[in-house]
Amino acid sequence: MALYYVFGISGSGKSTVLAELRKRGFEAYDVDEAGPATAKWHNDTTGFVHPKSSVKVANRTPEFLAQHSWKVPRTEVAELAKAAHGKVVFLGGAINNMPDLEDIFDAVFALAIDDETLKHRLATRTSNDWGKLPHELEHTLVNNQWLAKRYPDSGYLVIDASQPIDAVINEILHHVDEN
Repeated sequence: MALYYVFGISGSGKSTVLAELRKRGFEAYDVDEAGPATAKWHNDTTGFVHPKSSVKVANRTPEFLAQHSWKVPRTEVAELAKAAHGKVVFLGGAINNMPDLEDIFDAVFALAIDDETLKHRLATRTSNDWGKLPHELEHTLVNNQWLAKRYPDSGYLVIDASQPIDAVINEILHHVDEN
C-alpha cells in the first residue's frame, strides 16, 4: 500500500497540488470531487448525511457549520488504500474526520500557509466558492491558526504551501521516494 494524504486548510493549494500530481502521472483524488473517497456534510447530532449536491453556499450558514462536519467515510478510504497496493496514490482535501483516518495513510502531507496568502487565495480563486462569505473566511482563518499549532505534534510532513507549486511537488515526491 502506498496511499498518501494531502491535507490543509481551504485555499492552501490542495487542488493545485493534486492536479499537478496527476499531470506528472500519479493517481490523485480530491475528496471534494466525485471519486473513490468523497466527502459529504454530516449532521453531528442526527448522523444524517446530505447528498453531495444538496448543500449550496446559501445553506452554509454559521448555524449549519456549527452542526455539521465535512467527512469522508473510513470504508471508502480503506478501499482506496487496498486499491493502491503496489503503486503510489494520493488523496487530498480538508476534512473534519482526518484524525480518525490517519492510520490508513503511509504519510500525511500538511500544506501550511500564512493568513495573508490564504486570504488572497480565497478571495481570488474561481474554482471554489468556499471562503467568499465573511463567516466562512473567519471560520477558515480560525482553523488555519489551530492547524498551525497542531501540525508540529501531528506527525504530518509539513510543507510550506506558499512556495511555487514545483517546489511543493518536489518536496512531496522527495518524501514519497524516502518511503
